[in-house]
Amino acid sequence: MTLQLPHPAVLATVAYLMVWGLVLITPVFAWALAALVVGPGPNSRWRRAALPVGKGVLFSLALVLATRLVEAASASMHDGPLGWLSALEQALTHGATAMTWFPVDAVLLLALPHAALFLLAVAVFAFQEANRKFGIPFRVPLADPLALVLVVVPVLALIAVDGAWRQARPRALLDVAAVLPMLCMALAVWTRAERLSPPPVKEEAPRPQVPAPVRADVPALWRKLGALDASARPLLATQGASNADAAPAWSAAAWRDAGALGAPPRALEEIASAWGSPQQGWLVGDLPDPTERHFLTSCVLLALQREGLPCLVISDEPEALRDAVLEAISRSGSWPSGPLLAGEAAMREAFAGNRMPAAVFLDVEQLSAGGIRALAETRGGCGRSWARSVGLVLLSRVDRGTPLASTHRMFTLRRLELALSAAGARWNVLATGVGGAGTRGLVEQMFPGISVREVPFAPRAAAPVRVWRVAEGFRAQPGTPWVRRALEPVVGAKLPAAVGDPGGAFDLKAVDFWGGELRFVRDVSLFGVASVGTLDEAWLVAAYRALPHRVPLADGQAHDALWGLADNPVTRFLTRDGNLDGLARHGMLMPPRALVGYHNGALATAHLKAAMQEGTQDVESLAAVFGRSRVEQVLGPKFRPERHVVRLAQGREPVRSPVVPAGVAEAVNPLRRTVSEQVVRILDVHSGQLLTEVDRLLVETRYYPGRVFAVGDARYEVPLHSLDTKRNELRVKPVPNDRPLTKPQLRIQFESAHVVESPQTVRTGRCVYQVCTLDATVVESVTGYSQVGRPGRVDVGAVSCRYRTRVRGVFFPAATTPNVLFHLARSADGVLVAHLLSNDEDMDVVPVGAGMFPEAPAGIVVVDRHLQGMGVAEALDLALVDDTFKWVRAILANCKCPNGCPECTPQDVLASGPDKSGVLGLLG
Repeated sequence: MTLQLPHPAVLATVAYLMVWGLVLITPVFAWALAALVVGPGPNSRWRRAALPVGKGVLFSLALVLATRLVEAASASMHDGPLGWLSALEQALTHGATAMTWFPVDAVLLLALPHAALFLLAVAVFAFQEANRKFGIPFRVPLADPLALVLVVVPVLALIAVDGAWRQARPRALLDVAAVLPMLCMALAVWTRAERLSPPPVKEEAPRPQVPAPVRADVPALWRKLGALDASARPLLATQGASNADAAPAWSAAAWRDAGALGAPPRALEEIASAWGSPQQGWLVGDLPDPTERHFLTSCVLLALQREGLPCLVISDEPEALRDAVLEAISRSGSWPSGPLLAGEAAMREAFAGNRMPAAVFLDVEQLSAGGIRALAETRGGCGRSWARSVGLVLLSRVDRGTPLASTHRMFTLRRLELALSAAGARWNVLATGVGGAGTRGLVEQMFPGISVREVPFAPRAAAPVRVWRVAEGFRAQPGTPWVRRALEPVVGAKLPAAVGDPGGAFDLKAVDFWGGELRFVRDVSLFGVASVGTLDEAWLVAAYRALPHRVPLADGQAHDALWGLADNPVTRFLTRDGNLDGLARHGMLMPPRALVGYHNGALATAHLKAAMQEGTQDVESLAAVFGRSRVEQVLGPKFRPERHVVRLAQGREPVRSPVVPAGVAEAVNPLRRTVSEQVVRILDVHSGQLLTEVDRLLVETRYYPGRVFAVGDARYEVPLHSLDTKRNELRVKPVPNDRPLTKPQLRIQFESAHVVESPQTVRTGRCVYQVCTLDATVVESVTGYSQVGRPGRVDVGAVSCRYRTRVRGVFFPAATTPNVLFHLARSADGVLVAHLLSNDEDMDVVPVGAGMFPEAPAGIVVVDRHLQGMGVAEALDLALVDDTFKWVRAILANCKCPNGCPECTPQDVLASGPDKSGVLGLLG
């Protein structure tokens, strides 16, 4: 029998398919060749071998470009970019050896030499990779989905150009069509590429014969200056940390690039390993400056370079944090994946030019004024597109500032959440702050639906810190502020230092030095080798919790901190006999809570009106954030929606919701210094400079005649009859900065109180009390004032004000006396200052008799001294009430006096008659 051969056309097709298969799997051959050449190493050889394959793609593209440039300069250009193919076609089809010519022949003719040269180029690049064990850390973001797309592209490309091949002269892109499938396969291999950073170099122990570097003795400088007594000993001290636990190479590299010394904290890799899944929240507390800046810089660096997540960073210092990230990227030896923008103007300019930034850094003012509106913009830019891509929102010091500032921040971030949700973003939240349940709940209120987990910082390495208490005589000297006098010898010795001023006792002008490295921070700062600051009771607790987290200094130096503390029973209790350490061990030293006016109607309405101007919002989304009754009140009865949307809430049925068109409310930045729109401006009588603003309803008792108050390091006095009710202005006169501040003789009464939260009965041992929240009209009266730190009282004509607010009452069914309640109220007031980030004008604790509401016994009431309330009632939950009473018992019981003394009892209680035994008996 005879063997019948296949038809020549079938053989040609099989040959074509085999050649195409060889071309497409050329990158796999190149990968195997590269793996053979690079050899074993500290990283995976297959992942390192994928790097040369990626470089081979660049070589092939350069070869195509070079070929085009050569042809452009040759005579063959008269017949198109690949005119030489036309000449070859004519020779093959019209010559003596005429043969059938197909466009696919030209494609193969182009693909084969490119494949051969690709193999050669990959081998050369692999040889270069083999000669270095470590290089710049590299990893392809979103590698798996990118590889899948690149594998599908060659097939789609061949199908797309099939019709063009069958035309008469489809020569314009034949070279691209020939090379593209192979290069896509090569890029799919390249997505496997990864080069790890070298492990951190272990520091060798110093040799005994080499003398240690000379270090300045900061405590000796302070003793010589008089800031420390000759026999002074550290008030607090930490030993530092040096954990041998090895950190992952990528975490160590990011921490090092951020400018921090030592090993990275465990919190960094715990959070960075988890943010691949969206809708998560993390809180890291107790971070001093500069640890917080290093931590945030490392997180942004990893988010951008390791995960490819666009970041939105909210910070009080956006430019400084942006610059720190740019420096970290520069240290890593790489380029940013896109622009890093600081400020609303730069962000708007980028969006208008359709440039997608890698990260945007804003403060709350910029975010509220126009940043959210830019993220919701759908016309003339890419703001909404970028908002949809946001993968990580970072919040720096989320609980800092006055109660008013914290409330504005909370409502502003609620508006941001609306804008991101409307854009379709799926993001994570990372916040830093004081920490604790209060801050965690605050972040969850800012982003409803995201559960926030508090992650311990867990440092592997930390610097030892010594805390000293400034001598009162040095602190009380008139003239130059004591913080500047304390830092002058330190800065003069060319040492870096810082002023940490969370309470706003100073301004930058008071501590500015020429030629010195000095940082001024409205927070706990342990920057440099020395820091100074004035701390109240709450910030004393916050600073104590932050001490173990100071990143290492060069050569293992210790950081010295000089603190100015108030002299009162609570501070004496905390700083005596290691009580801070004891309270921390027993879990009684909780982080202080920020006051936030979640239920302040005036501020909520102002931010609701702003939200209605920021993109197209629907009623259901607005109601979930601001409350349905408030939304309906602002829209009014005449609101008629023009269209609706369907909202899909998790775990709920789909809801058809009316859309609120832009223009319903006036576009005004809701951030302001007062709760209401009725404002009195406080002006310098000489310069006319605006110092601050206050609600008209509160000005009478806040700025009573004769008051001396501070604005930074400057002090002012309120003259008699200085309030201009027609212009709503109060002109105050500057006084020497050594004038003592004043404290008002304040009396508070209640009218029209009604319960908004049912009373809860608490039993702890022998103590039984009821706790409830009330709305009440508060009537304040100031009849005089006293000078802080000096005896005596000055009487003035009585002034009063009346306003509506929320109060938190604690009532005792057991019979008690007014003296016991007054002693308990004043003691609890001092303790609450250590638990809440507040000042004297934010709240007060007063005793009340029976009958504040029907069947109410006598007790004490914590008054929120802000119009409509600023979160005192919400912060004072049952756990905080119990913790407050435990502190009061401990302060009184640990003192050996029979019935109260200056060590354990406030001065005004001593003047009116203390009852220490009665308070201890009432509290059990």
